[in-house]
Amino acid sequence: MVNFGGIVPLSTVDWLGKAALVVFLRGCPLRCPHCHNHALQTGESDIEFHALASRIVCRTKGLHTPAIKLRANLHQISLEDASIRASSRPFVEAFVLSGGEPLQQLKACHRLFGLARSLELACGLETSGFYPDRLKTLLEGGIVDKVFIDLKTELNEPAYQMATGIGGVAARVRESLEICHEFGVAFDARCTVFPELPSCSQVKEIVRILEKLGGEYPDSHLEHFVLQQGHPREGESWFEPVSLEAMQEMARAAGQRIPVAVRAPAVIKWAGQVSKST
Repeated sequence: MVNFGGIVPLSTVDWLGKAALVVFLRGCPLRCPHCHNHALQTGESDIEFHALASRIVCRTKGLHTPAIKLRANLHQISLEDASIRASSRPFVEAFVLSGGEPLQQLKACHRLFGLARSLELACGLETSGFYPDRLKTLLEGGIVDKVFIDLKTELNEPAYQMATGIGGVAARVRESLEICHEFGVAFDARCTVFPELPSCSQVKEIVRILEKLGGEYPDSHLEHFVLQQGHPREGESWFEPVSLEAMQEMARAAGQRIPVAVRAPAVIKWAGQVSKST
């Protein structure tokens, strides 16, 4: 069974430069007050693996599929039938697991990445970095092509506890970063920017740590540090998003040794370049 959170058939913002299918898994140990996917922090929505797999197979080819069958829902085509039907050119080139915190369901991660590999899709993992040992297990298996680590703020315990609602997280995140550096896997570090969280000085500190770790591991493959524009949850308006201009200034102040990108929900803005995304 997979505790399923949702599926996005086509995304161009989860993996910069690739069209990706994104599957969300439920469950997260963090309690970030500003979380966009707070509905996925808890709850159960279990489905059979083959039911999810058959939809993934069809969606990667741009084919119509019936609604996913939950424990007491509608008829679902078999994975074998889906594979036969899915003879067209792949509709996407990458597969991304997100959440929640997908590593909370390690067995599901292994099986879903195995399926994606069989479909010849690049495999990406979005994680908070809370489970370094589980991340290491996946990387040792060679089934993840890129990791996207979501950094909440600078890596000290008081700041991280304020940002995530629980203690003991910063050390786990640092270890996950070290593992990515050590294995030489391609990865992006991301930070969602809200008013005063993180501050410009905290962003500078994040970049300093990333640079320091990169210097310690010669095979490090950090591709980007991405600043994402945070928005209130749907139906809420308790703050105004930080402007792209202010985020660009924050990126410039962070230094130039690491590629820094600024991302809004519909625009990816690099230094001197703007590319549309969906």
